[in-house]
Amino acid sequence: MKVAVVGTGVRGVAMYGRTLVQDYGEHVEHVGICDTNPGRLEYADQYIGAGCPTFTNLDEMLEKTDPDRLIVTTWDWEHHTCIITGLEHGVDVVCEKPLTIDEHKCQQIIDADKKYDNDIYVTFNYRYPPHRSKVKELLMNGAIGDIRSVDFHWNIDHDHQKRYMQRWHGESQRGGTLWVHKNTHHFDMINWFLDSDPVEVFAKDDLEIFGSNGPFRSTNCRNCPHAEKCDYHWNINDNDHLRQMYAENEHYDGYIRDNCVFRHNIDSHDKHAALIKYANNALLNYSLTSDTDHDGYWIAFNGTKGRLEGREGGWGTPQNHQEWILTPLGEQPQKITVDFTSGSHWGGDPLLLNKLFVDPDMEDPLHQSAGTRDGVMSVLTGVAARKSAASGQPVKIEGLTSLKPHAKRPSDLV
Repeated sequence: MKVAVVGTGVRGVAMYGRTLVQDYGEHVEHVGICDTNPGRLEYADQYIGAGCPTFTNLDEMLEKTDPDRLIVTTWDWEHHTCIITGLEHGVDVVCEKPLTIDEHKCQQIIDADKKYDNDIYVTFNYRYPPHRSKVKELLMNGAIGDIRSVDFHWNIDHDHQKRYMQRWHGESQRGGTLWVHKNTHHFDMINWFLDSDPVEVFAKDDLEIFGSNGPFRSTNCRNCPHAEKCDYHWNINDNDHLRQMYAENEHYDGYIRDNCVFRHNIDSHDKHAALIKYANNALLNYSLTSDTDHDGYWIAFNGTKGRLEGREGGWGTPQNHQEWILTPLGEQPQKITVDFTSGSHWGGDPLLLNKLFVDPDMEDPLHQSAGTRDGVMSVLTGVAARKSAASGQPVKIEGLTSLKPHAKRPSDLV
């Protein structure tokens, strides 16, 4: 399979760059790498080691290399332009989540997907870890009957949240806020688990720690005069890979990787809560908080025939396996243990790469492969939450784009 990559950030040069070259070389050939930053592009070329041509113009790369698949790992707010350009050139597109950052860009992607014959794949790697596959299998097989409600609470520790705020993710015009950039991971998981579409979202959020809340600020972390008293200080120059990729090339486009987490233009929230109603009448109680030392989540499904719950990360949970507690109605709880497998994201990334690049036609009984509709619905859940928190009113999914919510998710763009 001939692939080309646009966007040379961490994900582009690693998972879709060096990893594909080193571990999937018999299945994948890189025919082009593209980025608008020539310095970072040069570093990416050396780091990936594919020995393929490099480009600063996407149209030129697609015309000259004719790939089978274009891998999009650019900034979130540019995903839609790269996706549409790929489709216009008759190329299948593999896009990192989120698909895009707002409903208008979603509609542009929907329209392009309907116009052109090629496919869009969204890389929801949270669907692939074996312990998540086990949950999907249990729910599909009716282990707890029809699901009435879900409690889902995710914690990001201070260090994890700091990294978002140092980057462009802290600015809503670039990342769509964490309602979209981070939480679409979680919303897609629930959409997938329930096999249903969200119909209405009521949400609250706040920015309590970062941005203008900070007691001081600087241009970036590495040169900060307040380093000794800042809990979030980080020196990018201590990491050779990030220094060479970002700090040494920021003069080309002004992109600073280690921005101050207290800069005034941060408007992405660090506390989120939402009540989401689904077309199958299930309710999701959701929260994301970053004011914590824990990094992980707790989830529970309540059904007509029982309950399924589990915790992952923090709180003394195991590091090498996931424990799920299944409690059928009127019976004693049963512990279900699923080992994590090797590879990043609990073993999910290698399984995703196998599906995308080794055997795209492999059977998919759990519907782990995600396309345009999946990507759009996860984004719209975040968009509706963002709009609801801003207005104080519930927001309906229908009407945000041409897609209509269904009690059982269809595969087509309807």
